[in-house]
Amino acid sequence: MTIISLLLLASLLPHLTFTAHVKVGIVNGTEAKPHSRPYMVSLQKNEKHFCGGFLISDDFVLTAAHCLIDEVLPQASRL
Repeated sequence: MTIISLLLLASLLPHLTFTAHVKVGIVNGTEAKPHSRPYMVSLQKNEKHFCGGFLISDDFVLTAAHCLIDEVLPQASRL
């Protein structure tokens, strides 16, 4: 009986996880005034924002690795 229950649960699990609807967005946030966060950075290409970051010194921006993966490893996006 236990094996049947586990098999049933295993077969239903993918359906249960994909049917959940998650509301994505900022919760209880407030709009920031322009130029009120001077340490925030917008990475842009052809005048279009593609990623964010923040200044860690006068010469360095810290951002997520996925922001520059196409620049550092252009072949990785084709794998």
